[in-house]
Amino acid sequence: GGVGCDGMTALLNKEERTVASIAFGEDWNSYFVVFTDGGWMYESIPQGLIDVIERRQRRGDLTCVSLGPNGEYYVAAKNGRSWWGGVSSKASKAIGNFGNRIRFMDFGDDYTYIFRYS
Repeated sequence: GGVGCDGMTALLNKEERTVASIAFGEDWNSYFVVFTDGGWMYESIPQGLIDVIERRQRRGDLTCVSLGPNGEYYVAAKNGRSWWGGVSSKASKAIGNFGNRIRFMDFGDDYTYIFRYS
């Protein structure tokens, strides 16, 4: 058996790298897997997150990705930088006050969110 959609299960069953984190998104087949070596794989993620990955030239240096039920996302890299999007304007303003101090973010129903900062 597996957890998540069949496509993710099939990919993980063939994968030899160790999983650091798995995020599930707004649809059944929406996921983002980060491996301990910084590599990753995904399916059906928000366009804003794809744009971040493309702007970063698809580097394999990620530490964490979170996906929300309404297209929200958070991504962190080994160099300490992070990016997020898909959040409400109210959340964006609150989060923006902490800027580069944010260390983790996760999302819940009804556009709720939590974040850790230093």
